[in-house]
Amino acid sequence: MKSKYVSAMKKSLLAVAVAGAASVVPTTATAEVSANLGIASQYLWRGQTLTSGGVVFGGLDYEHDSGFYAGFWTSSEAEDLGIEYDLYGGYAGEIGDLSFDIGYVSYWYTVDPGENIFQEAYLSLGYMGFGLDAFFGVGDLGWGDGKEKNKDNYYVLSYGYEQFGIAVGYFDTDDSDGQYTHLDLSYEALPGLVFTASQIVDKKDANTDLNDNLTFMVSYEFSF
Repeated sequence: MKSKYVSAMKKSLLAVAVAGAASVVPTTATAEVSANLGIASQYLWRGQTLTSGGVVFGGLDYEHDSGFYAGFWTSSEAEDLGIEYDLYGGYAGEIGDLSFDIGYVSYWYTVDPGENIFQEAYLSLGYMGFGLDAFFGVGDLGWGDGKEKNKDNYYVLSYGYEQFGIAVGYFDTDDSDGQYTHLDLSYEALPGLVFTASQIVDKKDANTDLNDNLTFMVSYEFSF
């Protein structure tokens, strides 16, 4: 399962040779449509547990060989927000060993959709197993009279080696008392079968509603 959304982005990264693209014009253009399904023992989002039980999730991706992509992702439950569905699009590619992905995502929920909706712009960079992901809040949180500007940002530094992964995430909320840092460790026992341990390692004393217990999750995802 994705730590909220990052893995869906990474899965959409395309092996595009950007260097020299200006001088090489392909004679044909191709595109690929793929789908994915998965289950998880819980919904783990940016170091937070959003469900008390398991979830089913899946998505559909369109990828063009130029590097542009678009997709849809949904989950059976997200805390008290009902069913979640995300719409995203962007451009991804590689320059030598450096991979990049830049795009935009909109999060929607079936419970009180006028209040529980927000958007982010994101930038992902990868190099020799290291990853840096940044999500920047844009637009408004919700709509209508109760809307307010989305000033929340989220940053992740990660490293993967064979089946093992480690990630440190920092949630920079507009409310300084809500800021926190979490650490995730993961192990892919089989293709698509991932075990994750997550721990919030730093938070403001005023953020008493944030559960900082050690959290474990097992997920299985496959594409077709």
